[in-house]
Formats: sequence, structure tokens, C-alpha cells
Amino acid sequence: DIPCITVVTKLELEDGKIIAEREVEGGTQVIEASLPAIVTAQKGLNEPRYASLKGIMMAKKKPIEEKSPVMEEAKISVLKMEYPPERKGGKIVGSGKEAVPELVKLLHEEAKVI
Repeated sequence: DIPCITVVTKLELEDGKIIAEREVEGGTQVIEASLPAIVTAQKGLNEPRYASLKGIMMAKKKPIEEKSPVMEEAKISVLKMEYPPERKGGKIVGSGKEAVPELVKLLHEEAKVI
């Protein structure tokens, strides 16, 4: 299994592992994971750099190196794809205080949640 850390706002690499920070409700969460790992970024992880005029002019003069693509064997494969199971339609019980006893009965007998 590969660890996955989402909405990361700060990332550090250290001794073959990553230390990621992400904002959660009420504070910041720090997560440590081994490599390789999947990380998704949140705005604020990096400040984009803008090219200077000198850099743009130098890039125009730089030769473009062409490489042939190397097709490697896929490291993952799809075992199967299937539709989710059919769901039963919902029920409209009624409205107001009159619907409460019937709703409680349905939740108890059919949904078995209470």
C-alpha cells in the first residue's frame, strides 16, 4: 500500500520519509509517511516563480533536446470495473408533527437504525 496525504500546505523530505502539514478544522495536522507516497497540494504549498526577461530570452536561444519515448510495462492493472448496486427509491413520509411516528416506525423496522 502507498500512503496518501491530501490537501497538504507544507511538505518536507527527511531521511526517506515525508513530513506534511495540512490545515484541518481548528488547527494544523502534521503527518509523517514513508516514501513512495501520494500527496495532493492545497493552495499555499508553493509560491510560483515568474520568469525574468533575461531568462525568457535565454530560453529562446537554448536548443530543444528531442528524446524518443520509452514504453514501459504498466505497473498497475485494472482487475474489474462494475456498476454500484441498485438503490431503492426513497419514501416521502409526510410533513410536520404527524409524520414523526411513521418515520420512527420506518427507521426502526426497515432501516434498522433505531
